[in-house]
Amino acid sequence: FLDYYIVQKGQDAYGEETLAYADPSVFSVFSFPLISGNAATVFNNPYAMVLSETAARKYFGTTDCINKTLTLDGKITATVTGVMKDIPTNSHFRTDIFLSMSSLIKEGTNWMTNWNRFGFSTYVLLKENATAASFTKKLAGFAKEHPLKNNLQYSLVAEPLNSLYLHGMARGNKAGSTAVGNYMNIYIFSIVAIFVLFIACFNFINLTTALSLKRAKEIGLRKVTGATRKQLTYQFLTDALTVALLAFVLAIILCIAVQPLVNNITGKIISTCIVDNIKLIGLFLLLAVFTGLLSGLYPALVLASFQPVSNLKGKFTTNRKGLILRKGLVITQFTISIVLIIATIIVYSQLNFMQNENLGFKKEHNLVIDFHYDERIGEHAESVLAELSNIPGIRSASISSSTPGRSNTKYPTTIEGINKEPQELQTDAYFIDYNFLNQYGLEIIAGRGFSKDFATDLRESMVINECAVKRLGFKNAEDAVGKPFLQRGSNGLIIGVIKDFHFHSLHETIMPLTMQVSPGFFTFLTLGVTTDNIATTVSDLQKKWTTIAPGLPLIYTFADDTFNAQYKADDRFGKLFICFAVLSVFISCLGLFGLTSFTTVQRTKEIGIRKVLGASVASIVTLLTKEFIVLVLMALLIAIPIATITMKYWLNDFAYHIPIKVEYFLTAGFLAMLIALLTLSIQSIKAAIANPIKTLKTE
Repeated sequence: FLDYYIVQKGQDAYGEETLAYADPSVFSVFSFPLISGNAATVFNNPYAMVLSETAARKYFGTTDCINKTLTLDGKITATVTGVMKDIPTNSHFRTDIFLSMSSLIKEGTNWMTNWNRFGFSTYVLLKENATAASFTKKLAGFAKEHPLKNNLQYSLVAEPLNSLYLHGMARGNKAGSTAVGNYMNIYIFSIVAIFVLFIACFNFINLTTALSLKRAKEIGLRKVTGATRKQLTYQFLTDALTVALLAFVLAIILCIAVQPLVNNITGKIISTCIVDNIKLIGLFLLLAVFTGLLSGLYPALVLASFQPVSNLKGKFTTNRKGLILRKGLVITQFTISIVLIIATIIVYSQLNFMQNENLGFKKEHNLVIDFHYDERIGEHAESVLAELSNIPGIRSASISSSTPGRSNTKYPTTIEGINKEPQELQTDAYFIDYNFLNQYGLEIIAGRGFSKDFATDLRESMVINECAVKRLGFKNAEDAVGKPFLQRGSNGLIIGVIKDFHFHSLHETIMPLTMQVSPGFFTFLTLGVTTDNIATTVSDLQKKWTTIAPGLPLIYTFADDTFNAQYKADDRFGKLFICFAVLSVFISCLGLFGLTSFTTVQRTKEIGIRKVLGASVASIVTLLTKEFIVLVLMALLIAIPIATITMKYWLNDFAYHIPIKVEYFLTAGFLAMLIALLTLSIQSIKAAIANPIKTLKTE
């Protein structure tokens, strides 16, 4: 069970969001080695605490801290009974502090025997012949033996630990308490990486074939002196394999060198000890060998087929099939590159949409303080809000159980629907004060908001959102006003309806929401700050905070930052796409450059004759580039439907997303054409300005 505490040592205090309650078996089920302390007895007493090495050094400066104490939430004394090694970064479960499970019993709660609590995670070691599926079947009877209130249905499911990170069901813990991954992103980037590897292979084929003219005499001489086609093929395959193996060594070095940058972009902690993983090294080595042989096969066969007489004269002509293949490779390269460019544009357009879309509430200039149920704040909310409102730079203040962008408590709520039939909804619940609606600019579309002028507005009135109205079957918001409700055993009347707003990310559809004025649940303060001098305002706030709640750290964020933090994974996804797109375009340009070089060398005599006959540099450049521009245009036409299909699939992960617009394709096409022209112009201009006398003399 994960919880959040303010942990104090002397004057230092920190908010620990992933403190975990555990029983002694945690050290037998998991391989978390203890540095000090006895695994069998560390959790014998309430408020016994086991720290990780990092936490021990954080609070005590050393791992030698057995029997030392920390204060939780300013009132509970916890004793350190053990120190463990840090939990590995690749674990799905991350915490630096374990607290004995008996602490919950000490607090007087019935969580240990209450089947209506779902905040716990139970880990079970199965026998060798048992499976998660067979164990899940045996759990089916528990749900029937222990029914929930209000006839709510549930089931217990066993999930293999090694699949939790990528394929586990959504966890009910606080955000960030358990590591989760996105298997779809892994598939996407694996496919993209394979495509980039294909582009590199295509380049090798094109560039090797283009450079073959320089080896024509060498090949002819070898054939004249007795070299067989098989021997030549073996030689060229060996050359290709050598290049691939050298690239493999360079790739390992680059992998280690750029690892910090990759970790920064992905937000992951990926081990740099790739050289210690023999299996992985072996796999990549086989991939390098396969890539070298595959990409070297076609050039080897082509080079080995050269005719010795023509070769010794320095002459070489290509057949139509070879030309079609090389052009096909260029089209494939640019198709992949353009797809990645379009995808990058769409990803960042969606990110921009999410960060700038009208969410239905005011998130700018709202500073949010997490005071974690501290009684000094919660039980004196009005006086605290009054004191904070007097600070220069603070224009308004409110207190609530949650704020937009954070996880909310869900409750079964019964409201009288159409035909006066009571309907039960599972709703997100906000417990707020009288100023919350104004603080966040929430629009009332029917009825009224909360007011101190009405005594029943305290705990006996409720405001719901449009989504709840629709779920109840009402056609108009006004029809829901005045209807009775029942939630958490308390009842009252609906007094108003607010316009739907996004209290979760745009990945999720807006769900039914209820709001009540109920002080017992307050944990967040929202302060509206002016933009004149925010730094001074925060400094003054810090001083005032120490007088209001001594020892309680001022943990604050801005509402817009909190909400946008939900899109960190999407932002990282976009950055990775940019990296792959840039790499793909760069490699494709190398391929285009190689094919241009190949064509230019073949047409050297033609270019010389055209110049002698009066052709301008511009006309020659146009002659050399126009056929390649056609190839890029063909790639664009192929890329558009591919990008459309794949990005529609990606956008479907968002409940609210942008449409795929024509301008995305036009922008990608323009960028591809511009990059292609710049690449082509290098070799084309060089050939066009060459002295025709020298080229014709050489021919």
